[in-house]
Amino acid sequence: MFSIILTLLGLVGLHYVKCTQCACATTNVHVRDGPGLSHTILTILFTDQCLSYKGHRQTVNETSWVNVDYHGHNGWIHEGFVTLSPCVSSNVTNKQLQLPGCPKIITRTEWGARDPISTYRKLHHPVKYMFIHHGASDFCFTRTDCIQMMKNYQTYQIDFLGFTDIGYSFVVGEDGNVYEARGWDAVGAHTYGYNDVGLAICVIGDFTNRVPNDAAVNAVKQMIACGLSNGKLSNTYLLRGARDVETTASPGEKLYDLIKTWPHY
Repeated sequence: MFSIILTLLGLVGLHYVKCTQCACATTNVHVRDGPGLSHTILTILFTDQCLSYKGHRQTVNETSWVNVDYHGHNGWIHEGFVTLSPCVSSNVTNKQLQLPGCPKIITRTEWGARDPISTYRKLHHPVKYMFIHHGASDFCFTRTDCIQMMKNYQTYQIDFLGFTDIGYSFVVGEDGNVYEARGWDAVGAHTYGYNDVGLAICVIGDFTNRVPNDAAVNAVKQMIACGLSNGKLSNTYLLRGARDVETTASPGEKLYDLIKTWPHY
């Protein structure tokens, strides 16, 4: 269904607000019920997946372990396999999503998104890249159909690919609407190697043989302008298709040819 290659597990929230710090895995690592290798394994934290850091460390056999929250219980992770960074939780105001000059954004609540599996890292603005993807899927032209496609995308990435949530920053349909995925402030799982330094917009459909309609194209352009004017994108940002940095056909031949004519490509 998708031609995009995503990193293993990124995390998506309904809306986003600062919390304290997150412990984010730099590789697949065990979460244990106590500090040290003798303790029971609670789960595996996959690469780029994060849990809330509880502010405590403990040294066992000259190895430092960090204390995290695992569904309300104490968890411990070897510090050598995580990084600590500001995190994003799943409750923010619509004001933080709906920035001045943006087209109307359909929130995760409005399209009926599933909750993210866990917390994820905060994106540091302004970012250098804006990536354009396509879903390599069926098209949608009404809000009802596009909402169903959003749910299909999320289900596919969680249940079949094993990700923690949909990986894009935003998704645009040919109904002309913009749909919230991770939003402005969360590190995505959309463009391997560039998730920390870029935002991504996915257009619903397969644009190998045609360009999106004017409603979708205008929505993408408005979102780029909005990100730029609100400090989410660098003034010298680079616009790229996913295929510019990955082995993928996304965003489809015709859409790719189109964005190459836009500013900052």
